[in-house]
Amino acid sequence: MRIMVLTVLYYAAALYGLRYPVFGLLFFIHIVIFRPESLAWGSPAFGRLHLITALIVVAGYFLQRRSLMVTGDGVQQKKNLFNFALFLAWLAIVSFFAEVSVQASFEKTLELLKIFAICAVFAKIVNTETRMEFYVRVVVISFGLLALWGFQQSLLGNERLDTLWPGGSNYIASQMALIAPLAMAKASDRNMPLMYRLGFIVCATFMVLCAFATQSRGAFLGLALGMFIFLFFVRYRVRAFAALLLITVLVYPWVGSTYVDRIGSAFAPAEERDASAESRFALWQVALRIWQDYPIAGVGLDNFTLMRKAYAGKVYDIITREDIYNLIFDEERYQERHPHGVYTGMMAETGLVGIGLLVILLLRNIFVRLPKKFLDWPSGQSLYLQAKGAQAGLVGFAFASLFYDLQYIEMLYLQMFFIGAIKTYADSTQNPEVAVASR
Repeated sequence: MRIMVLTVLYYAAALYGLRYPVFGLLFFIHIVIFRPESLAWGSPAFGRLHLITALIVVAGYFLQRRSLMVTGDGVQQKKNLFNFALFLAWLAIVSFFAEVSVQASFEKTLELLKIFAICAVFAKIVNTETRMEFYVRVVVISFGLLALWGFQQSLLGNERLDTLWPGGSNYIASQMALIAPLAMAKASDRNMPLMYRLGFIVCATFMVLCAFATQSRGAFLGLALGMFIFLFFVRYRVRAFAALLLITVLVYPWVGSTYVDRIGSAFAPAEERDASAESRFALWQVALRIWQDYPIAGVGLDNFTLMRKAYAGKVYDIITREDIYNLIFDEERYQERHPHGVYTGMMAETGLVGIGLLVILLLRNIFVRLPKKFLDWPSGQSLYLQAKGAQAGLVGFAFASLFYDLQYIEMLYLQMFFIGAIKTYADSTQNPEVAVASR
């Protein structure tokens, strides 16, 4: 019964996006975060919902585009789209010359092409103050609900939450690192009603608790880094500190010794690290060894797993522990073994050009600056806080990417385009006519 009700509701909401593509886009973002297939425990009824909703959003945009356009040059978004398109073009070239599996590489390229299509629509229609506000609320509340569910599952014995979300615990925690600073930014916004700000604090609190529950060391460190970067680089530090202090007070009673020991093991000497932590360093070295042999274009997306077989006898000089060697090369127990790091993994799979294009896209949005006059408006102050929160989240996510393969997560690219939307809107305020039309 539950599956039938959820199926009707979710597919009806998807179809509604054909008439109102802004709603459709926000609904798509919601189901990307709070996966309906997880609510129904893997029911095949939702197997194509994401793809169908994405196609409806794109179709809805083309049908309703005349009523959605807002005057403005959109320089930042054009740069984002150009950089992303250039990155995809390079991935297509890399895939064509993949060393082991051309099909596997093109499948991953297609995943990113789908994300690019959604980001292109996002750049076109999330172009007003109201729409950006709706986007933030959908993202923060959806992640808050996911975090609440994850925390509840951890209390019921779902250790590390590996079955909660596709990709497992590391993917969940890394996205909490991406979004928690944005939630804290909203909680620091004096232009928001007090009850709304408290609601955002609750969402941020559950995100931190959920990150602890996953016991994901790299993601938790990324979360902490993002929070502190927001605190020290935002103009309104007192408000931000008050929000962070309240979150800390709410989280502290729930943090057990198991979580503390797990996080603390990240700083242990090499000889005391567990095999899981030490294998990360070994995988990075294997990836770098592959990159040295294929420095320009790499071996192809998703080809690391297949390519590692050829290096089983070539890494005895860098992997001296037998248990670590077996973790990486024992194909009977571990048929798939990914690079466990965006930067070394993308270097091995796409070469210097590929990782360079991705890092340029990331850094271009992390270091975006808004016009000073934009802060003279109350709405400008609110969007400034949101931009800083999103940028701090990107830094935290970028740090977590040292340890996990996160380059195919939709929210990474949507957050970059969200920053681009704020920048485009801020630039448009220099033209009074555009500013009025964009509100």
